[in-house]
Amino acid sequence: MCLDTREMEFVARRVSRLCINGAVNVTFHFEHTRQHFVLPGQETGGDLLGEQAFRIRPKSETVKRGQMSVPDDLDGLRFACECVSARRGGYSDPWAAIAKDKLLADGTKEEILNLVAKEPKTISQLAKELGLKPASVHTHINQMMTSELLREAKEWEKRHPSERYYEPNFPVIRADERAEFDALCQKMAQRVAAIFEKRRPRLERAFDKTDIAEQGWEFSDLTQYLYACVQRGARELLEERGVLPPREKRRNGAKWVFWAEDPKADANKK
Repeated sequence: MCLDTREMEFVARRVSRLCINGAVNVTFHFEHTRQHFVLPGQETGGDLLGEQAFRIRPKSETVKRGQMSVPDDLDGLRFACECVSARRGGYSDPWAAIAKDKLLADGTKEEILNLVAKEPKTISQLAKELGLKPASVHTHINQMMTSELLREAKEWEKRHPSERYYEPNFPVIRADERAEFDALCQKMAQRVAAIFEKRRPRLERAFDKTDIAEQGWEFSDLTQYLYACVQRGARELLEERGVLPPREKRRNGAKWVFWAEDPKADANKK
């Protein structure tokens, strides 16, 4: 039994996203299928359809590695966070690249950061606390040094010159240090909230002039988006004025600003 045109169309719809340069493609046709499949009788192996074998011919390295990408010039949607998008970033929060580039893709790296945030540690010390082989920890440390999530703790190495100690390469705000800022930040937050509430009627009138309600959405469905616009707009202004630093380009090409803070003493209590 050979594949007919309809069956070939069915297969093309399922896999065409992987066929053209690793990019999203929504055009399906018979000739496209012929170009990217090994037809029955030409090669054995692969998956079965209609009792016959077929195989995808990947055209790009991203497809061969099982990765998806989109063209750099694609004028597509901007999501709430660029960290969920395959497109190049730079339009949402300055720490989004941490997730987008999978710099903390596993729990082990997070555990390492938690340990060295308490005090700088060596690879052997980390391996002992994590219950891992030093070679495994060494791999994580190398990756985190390359992404610049870690740096060498120079002050500790002065005291222990025969060892390499590592610490976070971003500010870690302790609970007592955060207390110094909390009251001021809360007052500023109250002022921003008051402005947002005061402008809500004007925002609602602007909403009424759009077609969004006809799509079944209410104004409340947009309030998080509107607040994000205000917040990001303020950040851009402050960056232009030199009050806030822009994203910093790292050795691996990622651009980010990052920090961490100690949780409040009762943060994990139920």
